[in-house]
Amino acid sequence: MELKRILARDIRAANEKAVAQYGPDVLVISSGQVNGLTELIVAVDLAPLTPEEADPFVKTQYATSGKPSGKFDVLLGQTIDQNKRDARERQATKVAKPLVEMAAKPSQAAVSKAKPAVKVAAQPVDESAKRAAEEHDTLRGREIVALVREELNSLRREFKLGQQMAAWQQGGMQVPAAIAPLRDALNDAPIPVALRALLIDNIKDHNNMADALGALSRQLAHSVEQEQAQTPVSGIHALAGPSGAGKSMMVARLAQHAAQLHGSEKVMVISFQDQRAGAWNQTQLLCAQSGVDSFRATNAATLKLLLDEHSDRQLILIDTAGVQMNERLAEIRAMNLNVQCHAVIPADASAANIRRVFENADNVWASLMLSKLDESTQPWALLQFLTDKTLSVSVASRGDRTTDLVQDVSLAGLVQCALDNLPLPETEAQVQLNAREAAVNELATSKLAQITAKFKTETTGLTHE
Repeated sequence: MELKRILARDIRAANEKAVAQYGPDVLVISSGQVNGLTELIVAVDLAPLTPEEADPFVKTQYATSGKPSGKFDVLLGQTIDQNKRDARERQATKVAKPLVEMAAKPSQAAVSKAKPAVKVAAQPVDESAKRAAEEHDTLRGREIVALVREELNSLRREFKLGQQMAAWQQGGMQVPAAIAPLRDALNDAPIPVALRALLIDNIKDHNNMADALGALSRQLAHSVEQEQAQTPVSGIHALAGPSGAGKSMMVARLAQHAAQLHGSEKVMVISFQDQRAGAWNQTQLLCAQSGVDSFRATNAATLKLLLDEHSDRQLILIDTAGVQMNERLAEIRAMNLNVQCHAVIPADASAANIRRVFENADNVWASLMLSKLDESTQPWALLQFLTDKTLSVSVASRGDRTTDLVQDVSLAGLVQCALDNLPLPETEAQVQLNAREAAVNELATSKLAQITAKFKTETTGLTHE
């Protein structure tokens, strides 16, 4: 197939010229205006023929030949025959119109092979959305790299402190043999070295496992004990935290709780500069479950406008992005609208992740919100943070539903969760207890099977009157 260019004063003259030069089987690829003239790009697969020779060609090549040259030739021949019959019935002198209709029917594969640029031009792309997505991906990639570096640095520091701690333990501190498994479990658990040293020092004076565990529980509960903050039910509140911490779900839970108190028309949610793919759709779906209004602010000016227009709302929740968290909080603080900021942290967050959230001294946090309590098994980094810092916990979340909001947060339960997941070996009493429980379960299953079989036997043969 060969591409040819035809110039004429208008589209009709161009079609007539194409037919005159290349015959009725000419394939029109595209048309356009060039310097005041009409330009046609046509594809020619056969030798040029005059209009007088067109009919004999069609009859001999496609009607009498038993072996067409290819699939495209068969399709083109059938199209030409049909168009010729339609043209004779309507008006024998008008040939251009059926040829234009014929050009709209050929195989799309042939058109894409002949001129791929036409296909690309037919699919407009939202350049602004594409640039925003690329910028978000770039920033997110940099954030992940920075977080990995901080994690590696934290591991190096922990390793050095661990070596010093091991030397110190071998040099002077000895524990009774009864609590040696507990010491080994503390060493194996992902506990920060400083906190581990305090815990081991606290158990060295106990002679049995139960007393040592009780001492650890009391010490940790006393260290993390803080006054609980109030659940946000009025005012303007912004939630911030690392990516994947569960900020959007926490916003949805708080919105549903406030909607039950004040009514859904008094609550609104604003998604502030979250460029993640599907983030806005997720916010809309979550807000639709509780019936509250949701808005999207792509910049600080839009956010300020929304806050001014909806100042009569009882509660306004701002969901921020995990990327460039400190920059977004700085823009919110610059508005001077008495916005309270809350940090959202998963219960099993690493020390480096927690440090990234609270390293900026300019951020003033109203409370700490804990997410994914049901997924946490080793909340040691969070426990050390609560031991060192004074920041009240307001709410927590457990589960994957918008109704799973925990308002009465018990840090003692978090401590007990951490202690229960220590890799302690089973004692002889525990082994015997587990064996007794297994035997009771097996006996109950067997008894239930017997009752079921007896019931089926007694009911066999009964009729209904």
